[in-house]
Amino acid sequence: MSDPAGDPVYGTVAAFVARLADLGVADAVISPGSRSTPLALCFHAHRNFRCWVQLDERSAGFFALGLGRAIGGPAVLVCTSGTAAANYLPAVIEAHHAGVPLVACTADRPPELRGWGEPQTIDQVGLYGPATRWEIDLPVSDRSTVAMAPQWAEAAVAGATGTDPGPVHLNWPFREPLEPSATVPDGSGRSESRLSPTGTGATGTGATGTGAEGRAGAAPDGSDGVAELTEIVNAHDRGVVVVGPWPAGGLDSERAWARAAVDLAAEAGWPVIGEPISHVRGPNRREACVVTTADHLLSDDAFGTEMGPTVAVLAGRTPTTKPVRLWLERTRPDHVMLIDPENRWRRASFRLTGHVRAAPDELDLGPGPVPTPGRRRWLAAWKHLDARARLALACQIDDGPLLSARVARTVVSSLPAGSVLMTSNSMAVRDLDAFVTSTGAVTCVGNRGASGIDGIPSTALGLAAADPTRPVALYTGDLALLHDLAGLTAAARLGLHLTVVCVDNNGGEIFSLLPIAAHLESTDFSTLFRTPHGVTFTDLNGFGGIRACRVESATALSSVIETTTSARVRGVDLIVVPIDPDADVAQRRALTAAVQAVTRAATSLNRLDTAVPGSGSVP
Repeated sequence: MSDPAGDPVYGTVAAFVARLADLGVADAVISPGSRSTPLALCFHAHRNFRCWVQLDERSAGFFALGLGRAIGGPAVLVCTSGTAAANYLPAVIEAHHAGVPLVACTADRPPELRGWGEPQTIDQVGLYGPATRWEIDLPVSDRSTVAMAPQWAEAAVAGATGTDPGPVHLNWPFREPLEPSATVPDGSGRSESRLSPTGTGATGTGATGTGAEGRAGAAPDGSDGVAELTEIVNAHDRGVVVVGPWPAGGLDSERAWARAAVDLAAEAGWPVIGEPISHVRGPNRREACVVTTADHLLSDDAFGTEMGPTVAVLAGRTPTTKPVRLWLERTRPDHVMLIDPENRWRRASFRLTGHVRAAPDELDLGPGPVPTPGRRRWLAAWKHLDARARLALACQIDDGPLLSARVARTVVSSLPAGSVLMTSNSMAVRDLDAFVTSTGAVTCVGNRGASGIDGIPSTALGLAAADPTRPVALYTGDLALLHDLAGLTAAARLGLHLTVVCVDNNGGEIFSLLPIAAHLESTDFSTLFRTPHGVTFTDLNGFGGIRACRVESATALSSVIETTTSARVRGVDLIVVPIDPDADVAQRRALTAAVQAVTRAATSLNRLDTAVPGSGSVP
């Protein structure tokens, strides 16, 4: 290792990188540029860092997001100055809302060149606004900063991985010359620890924010709400546990949260409502009633009113399923308890009556509630109705045409055990919720922080990079795929594999399900909302390591998925499924109508009383 005193710029950066490695950070996502040369070379030289080179900074941001989502710790982003840094913003916003740890290192011009028309120079100080947990505009490196750099690394990791995880931003001003004056430090030295890497937030010189946004109304010291929750659970028969996407602490952590939430519901004798990306539809330790058809059941106002709970326990983030959110707003349970260890208080749609700081696996309800006849009837009714709804869906989907419903079910059932399935937003994530009743041993993931359609393929590649031995697939709509085609081309170059199933309905089908569709002439609606793109995705075959094919049957779709996820040849296997959007919209409405038809006759609780085991069955 060269003497840091001989090159204070590289000595400073090397000390920062070495301390990050000491703290367990192992991935750097680097985009090429000149001003970031010291950062790029030092990360590349350190033996404990995996460096992933991404040409496009927007794709790089989401790639790092996928890495952080999978491992539960931060990946580091490195880019040059100017608009390169601005391209991180969408991923930083998603990381902020989803609670994904991320360390953004943006190179910058030194202070004397800012504001004077220097090329590739913008105001990067506070560039990401309130989306960061901590941000700092660093001093220009000199002999004194070599000693400071480890503390910057410690503050960055503490801010990114604290009680409320998320992105941090370090802005690095560099003067020319940018090349090293000696051998680039290889990280063989170890920096002295000055701060604990754990804690509730970052501290240190230049800290400009604490990440406390959204924390108003915290519980008093010494109270985490568990006692109140236990009392409420014991006192009420008609309760429900509603589970949304989990805070991102790594996929293993997310699955553990889901199992704990299911255990809580089983102990309470209440049903669980949760979508596939909440992980509750996979294997669980306790036998529980996991309602998988809420999207259809709760679209019926009469049903929702009849089955209104007196208690709703909310775990995870806001659920994707709109009928669930509207149901809770409309029925207004007496008690709405939020399990929120991050202390974010993120529930805008309906009122909270209680707040629980503990994570689900920290909840102790004591001996649990007495299984009264009313509690047994309540749980049995949900089990019975969900079973009838699942049967109604299966009768129309499993032997029906290859539209979105059957595609979603086929994708999940065809993936090998242990796979990770990334899903895009808009219709794809809703397809999984509405039509996939069991995820088996497949872990479903989605970007449900800001819930945009940008960066979806790159996020999936980041998930693949976290563990290249694990099959990773992407289920996406066509517009989300078009939004990040550049991200797909990185797979082959980085030695990664991704299976992509694209539902191609030539535009934004989701708008056809919204009220605006009935308010515009068909031409205006198509131009402004459905936005047909006219792209033939199979033309990408052979481009940038992409192997593209078109399938038109469920059997062919299943066969190709099984083949590609088994072989996992570096690059992208793109499977295009053409869908008639009008037929797809019609089927969606027909499926919901079919569910409601078979359950509506049983929505009287007087008749549902007969669903108690040993008392007969609902007619």
